[in-house]
Amino acid sequence: MKILVLNGSPKGRKSNTLRLADAFVEGLNDASSNDVDVIDIKKMDVGHCLGCYVCWTKTPGKCVIKDDMTMLLEKYKAADMVVWSFPLYYFSMPSKIKAFMDRLLPLNLPTMYDVDSKSVGHPPRYDLSHQKTVLISTCGFHRVDGNYNGLFEQFDIFLDGKNYTKIICPEGELFRVPQLANRINDYLKDVKKAGVEYGKNGAITEHTQAKLDALLYAPKSFIEMANASWDINDEEKGEEKSDKSENFMRQMAAVYDASTWDGKEKTIEMHFTDIEKTYQLFISDGACRLIDMSEKKYDMRIETPYDVWMDISEGKIGGSTALMQGKYRVLGKFDMMLKMDEYFGMSQPQEPNEDVQKKRPSNKKTNMIFLLLPWIVLWVALPLNMYIAGLSVLGLIALIPLISSKFNLTVYDKISMGLAGIIGIGVVMKMPLLPLIVISYGVFGLMWLISSFTKIPITAYYSNKDYGGEQAYDNPMFMKTNQILSITWGAVYIILAVVVGTFLYQVFGSLTGAVCSGAAGLMGIFTAWFQKWYPAKIARR
Repeated sequence: MKILVLNGSPKGRKSNTLRLADAFVEGLNDASSNDVDVIDIKKMDVGHCLGCYVCWTKTPGKCVIKDDMTMLLEKYKAADMVVWSFPLYYFSMPSKIKAFMDRLLPLNLPTMYDVDSKSVGHPPRYDLSHQKTVLISTCGFHRVDGNYNGLFEQFDIFLDGKNYTKIICPEGELFRVPQLANRINDYLKDVKKAGVEYGKNGAITEHTQAKLDALLYAPKSFIEMANASWDINDEEKGEEKSDKSENFMRQMAAVYDASTWDGKEKTIEMHFTDIEKTYQLFISDGACRLIDMSEKKYDMRIETPYDVWMDISEGKIGGSTALMQGKYRVLGKFDMMLKMDEYFGMSQPQEPNEDVQKKRPSNKKTNMIFLLLPWIVLWVALPLNMYIAGLSVLGLIALIPLISSKFNLTVYDKISMGLAGIIGIGVVMKMPLLPLIVISYGVFGLMWLISSFTKIPITAYYSNKDYGGEQAYDNPMFMKTNQILSITWGAVYIILAVVVGTFLYQVFGSLTGAVCSGAAGLMGIFTAWFQKWYPAKIARR
């Protein structure tokens, strides 16, 4: 199709509405190849209609005004689809694109006819019955009814009652708030999907249309965010501009996700060190509000320069990266810090590291039991019967792919099964017991050590589900913690290899099994503790 996009926003390419139009056209282009022409009406020389009717009488179909409209009329007539993209201005369209619509008069004949019992119109001069129309608009209110009525009726009359597609996004002013990028990006994905559906089927599905009609935020939250966003200086009343940091904190409270409420009251204290301002957010009964500093003792306190927190909230720097760099510190319950994105969802996700992205597992859950089970069976069964131990390990390795269909086998699960299988074959072939046990502990430990120097250490694969899933791989704090843990686990198993090799046939050799089991148990306890202690320690620096 030849697609003509009329960007009627006075803000030109910085238009919030144009972002929706761009997403819709991107979806159309995913469905098929199109010739797209985007016109910034703001930049065009389009004068106001003179009402002289020369285009109907002396020069039929041609306007007497010599400006860019001559070229634009040709583009309009040639288009298979016209996308009208503009924000709602005073319950209608911006003046420049209204002038453009007025100048479409040459496309009609001067004769008159009754369209229906309510309106009268002029028949078209050219056959544009094949032309499709899409209206895309945003506004600063939180509802369509009562605000778009006049505009919709104008388009109904303008298009002579012909069906057209509407994508109307109230609360569109939120598109200019970087901290809300997550929700905005989700909406733009739905708009793109609508474009794909329209390109394939000539219509948007009811399911997608319902998502497009849904508000970005609940009316109450939107009103609070909108009212807090204005930086007003009323000189007549002697009022100074409102504090930007306070406005931001009010917006932060307004965007709180009530679905994260776990029944426990929480107080988050923010201290902006560069401007010496302190605020408290109190979460209770599924709501968040800014409270007086004297009301509550904080559960978690964040000490940060205001500019740093703005950079984090706008996605210019990752929160965990800034924390590792010592740009801010966290006191109190650090586990609340890990849930800040869940509570407020204000930070923009950074693009994932490309190397890490290639190594990521699928969305299936991982389970460390598949990594450990072959070795546990081997070490438990070896002292009892070598032949049975070897066959048990090999049989288990053969069964794991069958019983793990609902789980994701990581690269380390597969390496572990391969190494354990080699040891199992050695056991079946009746190789000496002591070297086999020493080698088994040694190679298992080396696997952990080597993994700590790769993009994703072993422990990261199995602990990411508690830290946002695969997004945790982009979190330097999470990755550093798991690197240290993988090194520690690897070192412990190599030490155990030395212990077994040295003492297995000594006086206290019978205790080596208990020592190995005890060491593994202690490491499990250490891991659970370290995962909480280390990030909290870094955060308090």
